[in-house]
Amino acid sequence: MFMKPILTAGALTLLATAAFAQQSEAPAPQTEALLSRFSDDANQFTQTDGEALYRTTCQACHMEDGQGDEGAGAYPPLSDDNPKMNSRHYIAGVILTGYHGMPRFGDTMTDAQIAAVTNYVRNSFGNDYSRQMTAEEVTALRVSD
Repeated sequence: MFMKPILTAGALTLLATAAFAQQSEAPAPQTEALLSRFSDDANQFTQTDGEALYRTTCQACHMEDGQGDEGAGAYPPLSDDNPKMNSRHYIAGVILTGYHGMPRFGDTMTDAQIAAVTNYVRNSFGNDYSRQMTAEEVTALRVSD
């Protein structure tokens, strides 16, 4: 008895991707936007822009508009009505070491990246804090081994 081969969803995706690659020299803008959210190094975030880092690491929980959410957990808003936004050291420290259910990013981000995402969050979502976090300040927050 002859049986038809079954293609899995993954195989179909692979075939569609290969067909798309043959038809097009450059990825579509939507594809480039999606790919920009991924790092080139699996162990380190490679984005350097605060907004790109936010979209990559924070947006899934704190939402695109920074208003947070509740459901499987409680994700606080990052807007100007959150008094914790007043302290750039607090925000950088949370990004660096994690807090409650939030993962730590100190092993996967450089001091400059942590400063960049701290500054982005503190100057977005209705926030307007003039004092910027520096990479040197983040270095001072790191706990030495």
